[in-house]
Amino acid sequence: MMVQRFQYVRWIGVGLIGCMLGLGGCSAGKAPTATLAKAELAVDQASKSKASEYASLELRTAREHLENAKQAMQQKNYEQARRQAEKALVSAQLAETKAEAASARQTAEELRKSIESLRREAGRSSMKN
Repeated sequence: MMVQRFQYVRWIGVGLIGCMLGLGGCSAGKAPTATLAKAELAVDQASKSKASEYASLELRTAREHLENAKQAMQQKNYEQARRQAEKALVSAQLAETKAEAASARQTAEELRKSIESLRREAGRSSMKN
């Protein structure tokens, strides 16, 4: 009884692995146009943000990965193109996020200085009265 159950589970596992390999093979031959388009959009968005000012290294890396993805697409190396496009997407998102964080830090620092100035002024006004 236990042996039959083990064989049944084993055959199901073999079938699932076969399906996964088959599906993986199908997607490997397709051009990753959607992934490349997402990466291009992300790099454009990061370029329009303050990423060039606050995260220039990450933005340059994103552009390099995007260019590598385009070259791989031309050579019909779709797996390499997909990987490079994904790297470009992540690098662009990182650049934009770092730029937003740096900008927020700068704004917070300016607000802190402004509040400190107001406190000093309020302190002087209360001493005069």
